[in-house]
Amino acid sequence: MTSEPPTGGPERLRAERVTLAYGDNVISHELDFAVADREVTAIIGPNGCGKSTLLRALGRLLRPDAGRIVLDGRPIRSVPPREAARTVAVLPQSPQAPPGLAVADLVARGRHPHQSWYRQWSGTDQEAVARALELTGMLDCAERTLEQLSGGQRQRAWISMALAQETDLLLLDEPTTFLDLAHQIEVLDLVRELNERHGRTVVMVLHDLNLAARYSHRLVAMSRGAVRAAGTAEEVLTPDLLAEVFGLRCAVIADPVSGTPLVVPVSAHDPVPDTAGSPAASPSEG
Repeated sequence: MTSEPPTGGPERLRAERVTLAYGDNVISHELDFAVADREVTAIIGPNGCGKSTLLRALGRLLRPDAGRIVLDGRPIRSVPPREAARTVAVLPQSPQAPPGLAVADLVARGRHPHQSWYRQWSGTDQEAVARALELTGMLDCAERTLEQLSGGQRQRAWISMALAQETDLLLLDEPTTFLDLAHQIEVLDLVRELNERHGRTVVMVLHDLNLAARYSHRLVAMSRGAVRAAGTAEEVLTPDLLAEVFGLRCAVIADPVSGTPLVVPVSAHDPVPDTAGSPAASPSEG
């Protein structure tokens, strides 16, 4: 199945029949995928299904063996690397930094795409770093090292670096990995704020289906390197599709807080309750 075009706004980023591979190991074959402007899109799927590989290709970190990635109507390979880096920021899974690096110095690295031999560090760069730290609530931590931060603060510092690039398109690969639930909510609340208040378009890989449903406009479910479904959480998070994609027996009910679908796993020893009358069982009207 291919991903249908998003309906929330103009397309910003598109994969057109891309084949992605590492050497002879083909991950995805002729995959289509599209991202709408000013939407939060979550890519979900089991481990090893190609989510992170797709994100790398969208961020110009991996060249497709076939097909193409299109950014704002242009083949991304035709866009000069610095120009692309001023449009799309990529935060990889579990990023690493040298020991003892201060938060402000980490965030300053996000300004590299804006510099060249004739344009060195300036007041504009300093203002961009301060703005990024303010957006993420990290100004008070600017002089602290990454090792001195909590998990949630550390992730905010990395997101600050991506924001310092001053792109309006963010690609986040599992931004909540290794965080406890409170810090996961903290980071995803930040993603929501960046989208709603500052107009950022966000694509993120998430493992938690319920958080993906709560914080995303659109979900894309992948399995074995292919897109199996794309649409609203109500359209994607159905018991049949979750059984197909994850091999998961589950019930889907309405989240009592957000009203979005809430996936309740069911063990092999328990019957699956009938949730046909649940509000989450039918696509929303919005």
